[in-house]
Amino acid sequence: MNNNSHTVSAVFAFKDTESKTKFINFCNGERGLGVTRAWPGCQLIECYETEENPNKLIIWQKWTDRESHESYVKMRHEKGDFNMLDEWVESQPEISPLKTVNFSSDEEQVKSIINDMCNADYKLGMQHMHIDCVFIRPSGNPLNRKGWEQMMTSSDVNVESNKLVSINKLQVIGDMAYVCYTSHGKFKYKGTSNDDVAVFTSVLKKTKGVWMVVMGQRSTGRGPEDSVPSFN
Repeated sequence: MNNNSHTVSAVFAFKDTESKTKFINFCNGERGLGVTRAWPGCQLIECYETEENPNKLIIWQKWTDRESHESYVKMRHEKGDFNMLDEWVESQPEISPLKTVNFSSDEEQVKSIINDMCNADYKLGMQHMHIDCVFIRPSGNPLNRKGWEQMMTSSDVNVESNKLVSINKLQVIGDMAYVCYTSHGKFKYKGTSNDDVAVFTSVLKKTKGVWMVVMGQRSTGRGPEDSVPSFN
């Protein structure tokens, strides 16, 4: 799951079955959920009804960020859709932002993030990068989050595989954590094949219960036939 995403629950209590049916027909029509799913930032939308009260519907939504959802709600207000809804519901919908509850330990969460950072699909790792994250390349030159995405989507870069070899050091201190780990990646850069084993260091910060990478660093790669650095 994208830790930067915005999840919302909307509960609708309809006056009667006829009102609920009108709402469902609206959702299935041209101005309904097709518009919602096509709205920028909408990742997922699902609808449920309660067994105890079939005239109560719950719409569960996942958005890339709060701003995308707010712009969508604004559009619905401007189009008069909420005014039409007033005719069908007993009261205004209960719209509540939801927060993820994670029951794993901080160390387990950080390990999971590092596994994603080592995935061949750069988007899995990027979801854990803070918007102000800085990555230091072997040359010493810094790269921000936007620069990282531009590099990974460039036609110059083609990642064939990438995997975590080992977590060498991991320590959590309050809302901060640092990790040193080794990964093995195969990729092409401007047509040149690379088969690299490299050591990385990441610094993470926990904000509002979510761990995010705020800084990263990569060593110069070595061949898989070379001896791996020892951290004992």
